Amino acid sequence: MFGDSAIILRKLLQLRLLVLGALICFLWLLDTLSTWPVNYPVILLIIGSGMAWSVWHLWRKRDAGRPQDVLRELILDGVWLALVVYWSGRSENPFIYYFLVLIAIAATVLRARSAWLFSLIGVVVYTGFLYLDIKNHFAHMSADYQFHLLGMWVNFCGSSLVTCYFIAKLAASLRSHQAQLSRAREETLQNEQLIGIGTLAASTVHALGTPLSTLTVLLGEMRHNADTAEKREDIDLMLTQIGRCKDTMQKLSMLAEQEREAPKSEPVAQLVAALSEHYAILQPLHPPQIHCVPGCAQQPVAHSLLLRHALINLIDNAVEAARSLVRVDFQHSDATLRITITDDGPGMPHYVSERWGKPQNTGKDSGLGIGVFLANSTIERLGGTVAIGTLDGDTAAAAEGGLTRIIVTLPLLKASTGENPRN
Repeated sequence: MFGDSAIILRKLLQLRLLVLGALICFLWLLDTLSTWPVNYPVILLIIGSGMAWSVWHLWRKRDAGRPQDVLRELILDGVWLALVVYWSGRSENPFIYYFLVLIAIAATVLRARSAWLFSLIGVVVYTGFLYLDIKNHFAHMSADYQFHLLGMWVNFCGSSLVTCYFIAKLAASLRSHQAQLSRAREETLQNEQLIGIGTLAASTVHALGTPLSTLTVLLGEMRHNADTAEKREDIDLMLTQIGRCKDTMQKLSMLAEQEREAPKSEPVAQLVAALSEHYAILQPLHPPQIHCVPGCAQQPVAHSLLLRHALINLIDNAVEAARSLVRVDFQHSDATLRITITDDGPGMPHYVSERWGKPQNTGKDSGLGIGVFLANSTIERLGGTVAIGTLDGDTAAAAEGGLTRIIVTLPLLKASTGENPRN
């Protein structure tokens, strides 16, 4: 459906009232100035029912403007038009050409298949009227008038087909252009959010440098003056944590440098080894189970520290939510790497799954709600996708059978050139 269906429905009803009102004025002039035989009571009954139906729907405003509502009103317009034309001259009545307007509207607001079906119905109706006139009155008409009626029929058929074809093409192009604009707006907003987050991260790193250095000096003096081994152990632990903070700040600087360099490739096995080493250090007792099928290990993928941290972020979320199981599986098919992160946690809240990949408030006490957004943005920039679903690829949110699965897909690179084979 092109545009807002509720607006289209309201405009259709208003157009019908305008056309039926103009038709009443035309019938009054016809009755006054012509002796053309017209069944006025039946036609006025048809027009009155159409106006009453339209006024009632405009007044109650209960229709949500669904695509089926628009199709229903177009069909009713076609039925009323066919009845009016049938009782006022059939193929001799030029008012049947209003069907071309309905065909143009159908081609604009409906799917191409529905528009073509609507156009075919119009041609069939006109052909039926012409057949009845040929059967009953054609022999009594002059040759010029016979040629005129056949010419009107040919013109109607050709106009309906041309109108449906070109307007349907134009409408499809407009829909595609509108979708591209929507995607561009979303990407622009996402880039603005990423720039804001990056600026905040850079300023935070700069602000943390001085207090961390100060704490290191103070803790060094405290350790030198400590009078018990227990105090020295506690101070060593604090110094270790400060060292981790400094390492993290240094990695942020490395990430910025890497993004300015030309992209490189690495085998999937190297990515798996980096993740395994990371969790062997941080969680030696209960690390995630990371598996890579043999045929996938040597497949080339884009080398990116941002990608590693994005996957670490997603795996960390699974580790925090899991009861006992976190499993990361690396598989590939054709030119795509598939990473499935599975945990046996309680599942994802509905409000979180609906806004997956967007900045949002998290249910965790210590979370800022931007980790998944940054991970999703990073993977999308590398040509991949992140989805919540099952191993079969369903994108229905959250947990099925007690297992929550995050599915990451990434394009594999050509081994010789390091290029994306999809480009």
